[in-house]
Amino acid sequence: MRIHVLATLLLLASTSAQAAVWNNRNNWNSSWEERYVSWVRSSWTVNALTQSTLSNGEANPFKGMRADCADTVYTMRFVFAYMNKLPFAIKDPTGSGVLSNAMSRWDGQSEPAKARAFLNLIYNVGSTRSLPNDSFPVALSRSYVKPGIMLLATQKNHHSWTLQNMLSIGVPHLVFNSTIGATSGSKLQERTSWPNPGWVFEGDQTPSGHAGFRAFRPLAYLGRPVWDVPGYSEEQYRIPLSQWTSRATGKLATQKEGDQAKMDRLMKAACDAFKQRVSSVNEGVQARASIGRCMTYAEYDTYSTPSRDERLFDDLMALRSGFKSASKMDQKTLRRLRKIFPAVQSGARAENQAMRAQGVTADSFCVVEYRRGVSMDLSEMKRRLFAGAVSNNPNDDIQARWGERRGSNSCQSWGEWAPNL
Repeated sequence: MRIHVLATLLLLASTSAQAAVWNNRNNWNSSWEERYVSWVRSSWTVNALTQSTLSNGEANPFKGMRADCADTVYTMRFVFAYMNKLPFAIKDPTGSGVLSNAMSRWDGQSEPAKARAFLNLIYNVGSTRSLPNDSFPVALSRSYVKPGIMLLATQKNHHSWTLQNMLSIGVPHLVFNSTIGATSGSKLQERTSWPNPGWVFEGDQTPSGHAGFRAFRPLAYLGRPVWDVPGYSEEQYRIPLSQWTSRATGKLATQKEGDQAKMDRLMKAACDAFKQRVSSVNEGVQARASIGRCMTYAEYDTYSTPSRDERLFDDLMALRSGFKSASKMDQKTLRRLRKIFPAVQSGARAENQAMRAQGVTADSFCVVEYRRGVSMDLSEMKRRLFAGAVSNNPNDDIQARWGERRGSNSCQSWGEWAPNL
C-alpha cells in the first residue's frame, strides 16, 4: 500500500511538473524585488527581443517576438520571472481568474517553448486597458519610482512605457514600443526625457484614469481593490499638470542638471523622435501600397501617427523652453539651437510664421534621410511640424506625410492631430 501511495505521489508530481509553464523555485520577496530592480537597470534594453541569449546566458526563447507598448511592459517582468523561476501572473483580461505560469495548456512542449507561448498569449489578450488591473499608482519618491515599474497614459492616448532607470537628475530613461505594423521589427525604443504630462493624464487626472507611474501588484493583490495594495498613493493626481514635470523632477533628483547637459539630452530626445517617425511613416506608406485602397478604421489606427507627431512636438517645445531659460552652453550648441529656434524670445507661433525653409548647413543638427535621397535637419522638421504641414494620415503619400505637399483628402480619416501654438 505504501509503495502504491508513493508511486501515485510521484506520478502527480511528474504531471504537475509537466503541466506548469515553469516550476517556481523562488518566491517574490523584498530581496527578489531588489534583484529585479538591479536587473532592469543593468540588463533591460531595447534589444530584449532581438538578442540571442538572455542575461543569464541561456538561449532567448523570446527572440523575434514583436511587442507593442503594453506587451513591452509585461515582457519586462515576465522575462525576469522566467529566468529566475519566480511566479508570474496577471489578471485574466478575458475572465475572472488569472493567467499564470501554473497553466497547463501547453503540455508536451519544452519549457522555453511553453514560456514563449505563454508570453504570446499575454500579447494577444493584454493591453493598456489590462495594465491597471495588474499594477497600482505609487508616490513620487525614489523608494517607489525605480527601475522595473511602468508609466501609463490614460485610455485617451493608450500608451505605456517601462522605467529602465531614474537618473540622478530626476529624469526617466524609458524603454517602450509603439503600435505594431506588418513590417515592424522586434527592437524596442527608448528615450531619456519626460513625456508631456498633459498628454499622459489627458482627459482624466484622477485615480480612475489610471495614468502615471505604477508598480506591479504583488500577486496576492490581483483582483483586490487597488487601494488595498501596500504602497498605493494618489499623490500624482494632486499635482497641477502645469507643474507636474518640475515637481516630479524635484522630488526624484539627487543632483542638479547643468544647462549644457540638459540641452544635449533634450536635443537627443527630439532627434530620436524625428528618426523614429521615419520608420513609422515608411511602414504606413508600405501598408497603404500593399492594401491598394483606403484604409479601414483598424488599419488607420495602426499606421497613423497623431500621437507620435504630438510627442515630437512636445519634445521640441521642451527643447525650446530649455533653450529659452538656459544661460551656459557651448557655441556649437548655441548655433544649432538658434537655427532651430531663430526667435526663441518670441512666441512659438510668431517664430514659426517668420521662419523660412531651412536647408542643411554647417549649423544643422540631426540631419535625417526621411525618404530615399531626400534629407532635412531638425530645424526644417520643426518648421514643417509647427506649421501644420506634416500629415498624420497613413492614406497620404510620402511627400504629404512629410509636409512637401498637401494630402489628397480622398479617403476618410480619424483623429488627426495639428499643433496648437
